Amino acid sequence: MSTRVTPPPPASPTQRLASYVLGHRLTRIAFAGASSAVVDFGVFNVLMLGLDRERTLHVLGANSASFGCAMVVNYLMNSRITFGLRPTRRSIIAYVAFTAFGLLFYNFNLLWIRGVLDAVSPLALNASKVAAMGLLVVWNYFGYERFVFGPDARRASREDA
Repeated sequence: MSTRVTPPPPASPTQRLASYVLGHRLTRIAFAGASSAVVDFGVFNVLMLGLDRERTLHVLGANSASFGCAMVVNYLMNSRITFGLRPTRRSIIAYVAFTAFGLLFYNFNLLWIRGVLDAVSPLALNASKVAAMGLLVVWNYFGYERFVFGPDARRASREDA
């Protein structure tokens, strides 16, 4: 009895271009991460223009909102470009659950680093975000492959096609 192996679905023009330009998966993850970081910092800084930088709740609210916007960009880019998968209900649920823990981790580290640096100025707040994001990148890198876009997600994406 032989097992039938289903070939992967043909890549879209966008996926082929991304594969050619970005090559290795680590490069594609870095590209998706950099793009979502631009969204994260952009939204955060726009929100902080109207909020009090000295109030912890304002900083956490702006950080959480900007993270949410970046999360959408990051999911779409990682699912389509990095892993070449169509978004599925399973991967979206796994991504939201995984990134919810990431947000807690991110906010905790932002508060800790903000306290260490006594960060109130825009430059110090952004430096705190950079440091906290550095820790988050490690969390995301290992989690996406294992939990969100891992073998189960790839299998489900092929089955949905």
